[in-house]
Amino acid sequence: MQENERGKILLESGTNEIEIMQFTINNNLYGINVAKVREIMMSVPVKHIPHVHPAVEGIFKPRDIVLTVVDLPFYLTGEHSEPDPKDLFIVTNFNKMYIAFRVHTVVGISRISWTGIHKPDKTIANGDTGVATGIAQCEDQLVTVLDF
Repeated sequence: MQENERGKILLESGTNEIEIMQFTINNNLYGINVAKVREIMMSVPVKHIPHVHPAVEGIFKPRDIVLTVVDLPFYLTGEHSEPDPKDLFIVTNFNKMYIAFRVHTVVGISRISWTGIHKPDKTIANGDTGVATGIAQCEDQLVTVLDF
């Protein structure tokens, strides 16, 4: 079964569950919906593009498509750091755009109930502009769920 079909089944079959891919940035745990993940790859050098958002690290072409790389650690913390060769790219499809997000580690995938995702308060999620859409309890960890 293809990943996309599996994601649709999770969302449509009435299971009331979602799979969250967990990853870390500066030892903080985050997650995104697995249905939006296309692949995970080792980070590679990217071509820098002038006059873009400060969190856009650049572009690269792993195969047949040019991908924009977002420096997610900078986007979330506001602090620049040198890319580590051990970093990973999580290639996603958000809003019909393929984007690679730089992260430090990928922890794994957890299946949780939608009722287990709590809406963050306004100090965390800034209305319509916040990317933190939920806080989930995965085993003994709190995971900040992101959506773009």
